[in-house]
Amino acid sequence: MGSTEQLAELISSLEQATLMAKQIGTAVEQNQLLQITSSLRIAHNRLSAFLSEAAEKSISSVEPMQLEEEEETVEEKRDSTVEKVEEKMRECFIRNKRAKRPLSPSSAVVETSAADERCGHDLDPNATKLRALDLIYQFHG
Repeated sequence: MGSTEQLAELISSLEQATLMAKQIGTAVEQNQLLQITSSLRIAHNRLSAFLSEAAEKSISSVEPMQLEEEEETVEEKRDSTVEKVEEKMRECFIRNKRAKRPLSPSSAVVETSAADERCGHDLDPNATKLRALDLIYQFHG
């Protein structure tokens, strides 16, 4: 019976804390802020007490052998997950070690003129487009 009363108190204190939390932005007086904080603390304490009792009940109902078995299964799952990730990382590393394509003939033979050096950039949109395509083919080809 105490558990249902405790649950009812918890629910009412959480509802009260929710209502008070909505008033945080509009609270002006120090008294209002104190009421809000006390309501939130009460709800926090009741929730902590409720959860700690629930945790104690669940731990006491489980036998130590069951805990060890659960820990072993969790550890095995974690180890298998780690192994899968390591394997995928190795595959990714191997795939990324492929040989790069050599430079394309058009980018290897770049004619520089005095105007290009002074200007710092190319004004020919066709040449810019070709260089961009060469880069794309070089790295994604």
